[in-house]
Amino acid sequence: MLALPGAHPHPFETGLIADIARRVATLGDFLTPGAGVDAWMYTSHTHRLPELRLSQVAEWIADWAVLPHEPLLSQDAALRGNLLTQHTARYELFGPEDAAEAIRGIVQSLHADEGPTLVLFFIWGFHSPGPYLADELDRASGENVFWQFVGDPGAGSSVLDHLDRLQAEAPHISNVSLYQGWDSIEDTPDYLFFRGVLKPFVRWRKALPQMQN
Repeated sequence: MLALPGAHPHPFETGLIADIARRVATLGDFLTPGAGVDAWMYTSHTHRLPELRLSQVAEWIADWAVLPHEPLLSQDAALRGNLLTQHTARYELFGPEDAAEAIRGIVQSLHADEGPTLVLFFIWGFHSPGPYLADELDRASGENVFWQFVGDPGAGSSVLDHLDRLQAEAPHISNVSLYQGWDSIEDTPDYLFFRGVLKPFVRWRKALPQMQN
């Protein structure tokens, strides 16, 4: 799965969201050839997006992962826009965001018979004050889902900045990781990024039988 933040226009304008979508589509097709990736957009609420497939990734990015440039001529204004901009009000884009609500909504979408699920949870300028995110991660600790956070966690703004402390104080929360590479994501080669986000998930999957006994 892929969870994208809809609170900030900057990563859409710079192409960072598009880059993440391309990488996740590639990774999803590698893990489950021919299958699509469930995609979500989270703001103050969580919204399911159309399935992300590698064979249609260019069209998906054009629809949902970029903000079109402002037109140079007024006569072109009617041509500006894509599905993302058409849903600005409905999805409450570029307003407050609630990652805890996103985790709750994604967990509710899972089926009991599904295998272990990897969620690439992209964050940007992230701010989650109080215990709400930690509480939701605590509730989801027994679910068959792994939360791999990637992106910019901000500075001192959330439990993600203190993930080591959280896991020390609540060791049962083992299905959470924050990817922090040597370079920014856009400067990281695909193979290093894929290895970085997959290793914690694979390690957690291998430990599942022991944790369930």
